[in-house]
Amino acid sequence: VRYRTANLMLAGIMPGPKEATPDQVQRYMRPFINELLTLWKDGIRIVTPQYPQGRLVRVALVALVCDKPAAHKLGGFGSHSHTHFCTMCWIAQSDKSTPKAFEKGAFPSRTNAEQRRLQKEYLQCKTKSAQDQFVRENATQWSELYCLPYFDVCEMIVIDPMHNLFLGVVKTHFYHIWVQQGILRKNKELKALHGMLSQLTLPSKLGRLPRLIGEPAGGSLTADQWLIFATIVAPLAIPQLWQDYLPSEPPEVVASRRASAIMANLEARRAAAAAARAASLDNVAEDQVATGEGHVEVEEQMGKRSRRPTERAAGKGKAARKGNFKKKDTRFEAPESPVSNLHPNDPANFLKLATALVLFTAHLINDEDVERADILIREYCTELIELYGASVIRPNHHYATHTASNIRNYGPLHEFWTFLFERLNRVLKSYNTANHSGGELEVSFFREFHRTVQHSRLLGNTSPRPLQEELNEAVNAMYDASADDRGTLQALTRELDNIFEDGGIQFRFSARSERVDLLSSVYFALLKFLQERNPTIHIHSKLQLAPVPGSLPLSQMVLSFNYVVINQKRYTAASRCTTASDSLILVRSSPNSLWAGRLEQIFKFQHPGIITDYLGHVRWLVPAHISLAGTIWESL
Repeated sequence: VRYRTANLMLAGIMPGPKEATPDQVQRYMRPFINELLTLWKDGIRIVTPQYPQGRLVRVALVALVCDKPAAHKLGGFGSHSHTHFCTMCWIAQSDKSTPKAFEKGAFPSRTNAEQRRLQKEYLQCKTKSAQDQFVRENATQWSELYCLPYFDVCEMIVIDPMHNLFLGVVKTHFYHIWVQQGILRKNKELKALHGMLSQLTLPSKLGRLPRLIGEPAGGSLTADQWLIFATIVAPLAIPQLWQDYLPSEPPEVVASRRASAIMANLEARRAAAAAARAASLDNVAEDQVATGEGHVEVEEQMGKRSRRPTERAAGKGKAARKGNFKKKDTRFEAPESPVSNLHPNDPANFLKLATALVLFTAHLINDEDVERADILIREYCTELIELYGASVIRPNHHYATHTASNIRNYGPLHEFWTFLFERLNRVLKSYNTANHSGGELEVSFFREFHRTVQHSRLLGNTSPRPLQEELNEAVNAMYDASADDRGTLQALTRELDNIFEDGGIQFRFSARSERVDLLSSVYFALLKFLQERNPTIHIHSKLQLAPVPGSLPLSQMVLSFNYVVINQKRYTAASRCTTASDSLILVRSSPNSLWAGRLEQIFKFQHPGIITDYLGHVRWLVPAHISLAGTIWESL
């Protein structure tokens, strides 16, 4: 299914203001599961013009892709902080930070039959305390998903790779380890990295990275940006940083010193976080006293109307603006080390992660690539313990070892990751509520969604009879009239559709083209190419006389295209883009031969008597012959 917003169905919005408990989540799941059961057992008959009597369609839920907390709540597993924190195997918290956590087959796998048996035992617990005790012992509680007879909660619930790999593993490595633990010092290595980023020009289709990715800016990078950083920018920048700032101390001394420093910094951060929570509670109490929140319940009992949530939120906002809410800055920042904390094995370790991500994110992937990426991920995580200490390991590192299994079940990552949904969520969060918070905005979106559905249902005639031409034109006019969506969420969905519009396309030229005359240099290069490829056809330049009778003069006019899509990837001509980086290409002429160049022009050549052909004019980059002896690049 292509990632288009038109293919998304909004099933519901869970209300706030607090995150729902596991039991509350199951109550919201129940109506969906009941509908899925009906669609599976009875199906639904859909009438189409080709099948006026309708076709019986059955629906099955094949995957539930979500982040860690949602996976545990929806699947009936213990919380992600439980002793047994994994949804696919029985690893314990005590093994999380050991090399065993990253060995293949080191722990028994959870099975669907076992989970269903535990579910039945959970239902035998009659009291809340008995249920809680059962969850503590077995890391399992009730889930409505068990009502679906075909659903395998261990295989069909997938920890979203976008959250796990990019917002989890990559962010942890760069931001939580390198930046927050002082591996990259603010005024040394990090400053040099920012200098590299300021000179970096990426193709527009990749987006852009912020100029500053230290603290706190690095904590707010999106999954797209972490993907770009880990697979494109870091493999170039990180080895150069280590080359410039690597200390002369023995590697084992550096590893021991920074492991101790990381442990001390983590303890200090926990203390700072506890102080921040205490300060937040104090501020809330002060705010309630200042705004009179403590008297609301008494006033309501006296018969006065209760304020709407938006009014309460507005009152708190006013109090904050008046200065009644004093926020204390308790953020902890690790002291900058006077000596370099770089280890010579750091770049190679990070490049294992980068290589695994490149393999995992490929649009086409085979078993050999999956196996290689799985080995690299396991080696990378094991080396983290050796390089930085066990304290840096998080559950995401273990979850990453199950990525290969998910790919074998569901295909390449881009088939089931949640980038599109998170982009929509990000826009919703940044939307200006104009004092209409407390759920009003969500209700407005929900009403608009249903209004759009009803509108489309009226316009989409399910009758088997073909529409009359006048009625068809009227329907199209109605769609066009409602297409002015500037400044709305629908405008964002169109932008996202443009991002994924090449999905599923194997070969296509741009719809826009024009007839142009080739530059002289390109014209004569084309002439030479055609003469060498078709020696039996006599072709000559239009500037010279025919060398032999029957020779054809080559026309200088061609049909020029803006871009071409090949295997779901768009290649833009340099003559049609604003930045040169948008036209860079890589061509693999053989398994061991890779050529880089700039695609100058894409055109269709058509001439009477000569075969019609589609061609591209490329300026190839020349390899730089630089000796890597004695540099960190030599070992990579």
